[in-house]
Amino acid sequence: MSFLKLNFIPLNKDLGLLLVRIILGACMIYFHGWDKLMNFDTRFHTFPNVIGIGNEASYLLVTYFETFGSLFIILGLYGRLHAVGMAIIMFVGFFIANSMHLNDNGELALVYGVGFLLIFLNGAGKYSIDRKTGVRS
Repeated sequence: MSFLKLNFIPLNKDLGLLLVRIILGACMIYFHGWDKLMNFDTRFHTFPNVIGIGNEASYLLVTYFETFGSLFIILGLYGRLHAVGMAIIMFVGFFIANSMHLNDNGELALVYGVGFLLIFLNGAGKYSIDRKTGVRS
């Protein structure tokens, strides 16, 4: 029964964090951020203003974090800062924009939010630019 404990596979938290960073960041860029960046001129004024800072400011903030913030998370460059920004955006999307509905894209916002919260709480890990430059992560 010791086989079921998987003790023969070494634990590597940092490798797990790297995989989570790459997968969450790449999916966010590919499925959300890139489209917002490429269609900036057509969506800029019609983006929902769910937190009261204006349509344009909301769009700029979300587009920054979903493209460049996700890229920085993949690289592990100021990973905690960008991860908390992404977590906030995803939780706002879940709790306010999707009214906590677990249908359509509601559950996806929740999963992304929890994933980015995990990165924020654990830091970018050993395989990151933050670790190489001495940024606490």
